[in-house]
Amino acid sequence: MKVLCFLTIMLLCVSVAMAEETFFSALESQAEVEKEGGTVDGGSFEPGKFGNGFVSKEAGDVIHFPVEDRFVNLNEGTVELWITMGLDTSTITGELFMFMTYKRGTDAVFLQFNNGGVAQMRIKSANSWHNATSEKLDWKKGEHHHMAGTWGPDGLKLYLDGELEGEDDFKEGPTVFAATFEINNASPPSPNFPTNCVVDGLRLSDHQKEPDEFVMDDPAPVQPIRKLTTTWARIKHTN
Repeated sequence: MKVLCFLTIMLLCVSVAMAEETFFSALESQAEVEKEGGTVDGGSFEPGKFGNGFVSKEAGDVIHFPVEDRFVNLNEGTVELWITMGLDTSTITGELFMFMTYKRGTDAVFLQFNNGGVAQMRIKSANSWHNATSEKLDWKKGEHHHMAGTWGPDGLKLYLDGELEGEDDFKEGPTVFAATFEINNASPPSPNFPTNCVVDGLRLSDHQKEPDEFVMDDPAPVQPIRKLTTTWARIKHTN
């Protein structure tokens, strides 16, 4: 019994150490994005939920960041961001990408809108697509909303404003990433899907967050706290 308790404590400590936020950008300005290692192609920085965010209005407007050292776990993870709507969801036709990592021949992670004004968290893994899709939304131009997508042992999940709005029972992740991830447009060589929305407060995490871990108020980078729920979830899935 003592050995089992010791091993459980050690696993808990290791999991707490591992579970962390691996990237945060307020997307405040071109200078800040470039300081963080990103590249800004066109677009502009305009008021969002917290200060400024990045908006794409023309084909080619996009931010690129290297995946290396930012996505560190293929098996599970979380993408979350704030969006200020530049249009009503009822007018959306086609795909609008808030976040994308994809290049032909690789797997993918998308956080996006799609036809009919639905939101989606999408994973491509081993040439198969898996989608967590919301019901049709009634979001209006000028509104601020939080979007988050998670993947991992609890399945593929889409959260809007902190509430679960779509899920799929796929419990794995992508097998190979592209070299970059894109913000507010599609990946090269075809970033031809400007959203006219403002994206700010982008966060990447190396684990599948629980809703109480989402950063709904404070735009500053979070410290590695409040991971106990996720840690125990991970322990239960590995035992």
